[in-house]
Amino acid sequence: MILVAGGQFDVNLRALHERLSYRDIPFCSLLVGPNQTPNLRIDIQGNRLEVNDSEISPTACFIRHDVFLHQASDRKRAQTSALNWFQAVRGWAVSQPSVRVFNRHSYLCENNKVQNLLLAQAHGLPIPDTVVVNDLSNLDASAEAMVHKPVAGGEYTGLVSELRQSPALDYPRFIQPRLQRPEMRIYRIGPALMAFWLYSSELDYRRTQDVEIVHTAVPHTIGNDLIRLLDHLELDFAAADFMADEEGTLHFLEVNTQPMFAAFDRATHGKLCDAIIDGLSY
Repeated sequence: MILVAGGQFDVNLRALHERLSYRDIPFCSLLVGPNQTPNLRIDIQGNRLEVNDSEISPTACFIRHDVFLHQASDRKRAQTSALNWFQAVRGWAVSQPSVRVFNRHSYLCENNKVQNLLLAQAHGLPIPDTVVVNDLSNLDASAEAMVHKPVAGGEYTGLVSELRQSPALDYPRFIQPRLQRPEMRIYRIGPALMAFWLYSSELDYRRTQDVEIVHTAVPHTIGNDLIRLLDHLELDFAAADFMADEEGTLHFLEVNTQPMFAAFDRATHGKLCDAIIDGLSY
């Protein structure tokens, strides 16, 4: 039995639920939201997990930190709640050697985008020419056409020209060349890699969700080096993003350890969720 835990409105968990039901695989849901609060009890001394007053013994757990908090009336409290639910369930799961869970060891260290780039380069993956700055005044005029994004995420990618009126930045940002569409995303799910092209006219498609997703083959020039990078980071569930330069060479951008996947699963007619289920079963 697979325990699926996270937010009530997480569309990714909804897709996984549907696939588990379609394949008639037993699962237990532990979903939290404004309209839904399950009863959780973890007996630390007895090492027992109870959900809604029943002890359960899952063979695997798929757990997502809830970020779908748009319906919360008190967002700060909802964020605190989501973090504590995630830590409670994941803490129990990763302490059970017999329970399969993705990225078992990765949460012992942070996922850092600066480190991602340096390690990707060390493992043979091309990366964009990149600097990290908190002041634009020392950049030459060619930087106007470059893009910026915060080193820890949390904002959309934008053009450097949009920041020129205030050259002293409030925090460090990546400055990189503007690369070419389409973007490629490659998921690692257990032993499997799955690749997708993302076609969009937007600088950052997340602003408008104006994107077409197409399942494709993993480029042979990338696959092995990406596996080595993710092994180094101890990630067996993640998504890596790439974009191409004018010559068509794909450049590594970053790794996401909790990627959205519902739209990508639709592009594969359920095969991505199948890979998650199979990855929790091998």
